[in-house]
Amino acid sequence: MVDLADDASWINKNVQVVTNYLTKEFENFAIGYHADRPLTHTFTVNNEKKFFKLVIGWPTLADRTVTSERINRLLTEEVAQEMRLHGENGYRWTISEP
Repeated sequence: MVDLADDASWINKNVQVVTNYLTKEFENFAIGYHADRPLTHTFTVNNEKKFFKLVIGWPTLADRTVTSERINRLLTEEVAQEMRLHGENGYRWTISEP
């Protein structure tokens, strides 16, 4: 049987890793988060002049094999730069294989 509280804890931990990354990459921006279970996790960054969106599939952050270290690939895959390029339309990030 799946422990939903444990799953929520796992997902929250991964959401926090993404939020920390965005906070570092977008200084002086407000960071927002919305979960559309079971489809996506959507993160927004906004400073009232510019708005960027990052969309990550729900299974990515819920997957137990996706550790914080793997999510930190946001940096090496230049996700913030992709978000800037895609603007308000949003950037959909899929984690690469290890």
